[in-house]
Amino acid sequence: MRDDAQHAPLRAIPPDDESWQQRVGGFARLPELVRGLGADPGALLEAAGLAHDALDDADRAVPYASIGRVLALGAERTGCAHFGVLAGRLWRLEDLGAVGETMLRSPTVGDALRMLAAHQHLNSGGGLAFLLERASAVDLGYAIYHPGVVGTAQLFDSALAVGMQVLRELCGPAFAPVDVLLPHAKPPDVAPWRALFRVVPHFDAEIGALRFAPFWLARPVAGADPRRLQAVLRGIDRPRGEGDLVPRVMRSIRLLMLSGHVSGEDTATMLSMHRRTLNRRLKARGTTFQAELDRVRFEVARQLLEGTRLPLDDVAASLAYASVSPFMRSFRRWTGTTPGHWRRGGASERRDAA
Repeated sequence: MRDDAQHAPLRAIPPDDESWQQRVGGFARLPELVRGLGADPGALLEAAGLAHDALDDADRAVPYASIGRVLALGAERTGCAHFGVLAGRLWRLEDLGAVGETMLRSPTVGDALRMLAAHQHLNSGGGLAFLLERASAVDLGYAIYHPGVVGTAQLFDSALAVGMQVLRELCGPAFAPVDVLLPHAKPPDVAPWRALFRVVPHFDAEIGALRFAPFWLARPVAGADPRRLQAVLRGIDRPRGEGDLVPRVMRSIRLLMLSGHVSGEDTATMLSMHRRTLNRRLKARGTTFQAELDRVRFEVARQLLEGTRLPLDDVAASLAYASVSPFMRSFRRWTGTTPGHWRRGGASERRDAA
């Protein structure tokens, strides 16, 4: 696959309601948080395109994009720049539903986090949890692949705050990361972030992740129960239909990009199908692998260009490009402008390429 393969400009694909949903979970406590910060939760939800009772039931699903709008509006209307951090701190393992149950019944923290990475799609279509294990450090992270979502800084803050709460439940109150990576600009006051994570995060990062020592993975989980774990897994490991193929492809591409290499062959393997089968099924849905790769790359580029000061070489590497040149050529085809001009705020000349 050539990095600078010719293709048509990006076109919008209306997100499928069933495939781009977010389980409410701990966000059910958001209205109380908003009220406590002096804003009207009903008006905020309405402005975000949600009904007043949309977050009342933890098991209800709402559009993923609407959560981004809620968090962004929450920060704006309360004047609280760390609103996403506060929103994430509301979560507990039990708020993850069946996924949280598998984690609580896993034998070790490592097993629990692998369960989260493997099954988190049951809670969210648009953002994914990932686990990168290395000899020197482990990253528990979050990545967004939903096209055109707003409020990404607050979403990343919220997701990593949820991760911190989950790790403290699994490991005990002594857990602390060695580093925290956030792909957005450094706020004027980092105290709320330092208070939660116990370290000052590295802002303007390429990814969003909690980095911690590998020994935590071997820590036993207090509620481990092999029989209960297998029972829960039988309930969630059911064959999935093909109606959500495109979001699954986009999710797989985003995961592969974290490794620095992505191809149609790798994506097909991740989806347990032959490359020709993947091509045929995507064609039946009016798209191609290259189009979805472009879409995910553009979304991540947009997040990094608008939210961070990362050099273009680092942005290109984050998108699994071999160098900055093919990235710049692709970006111009996608948007009609350069990454530098986009970053400087040429909004009037941006195309709706999400």
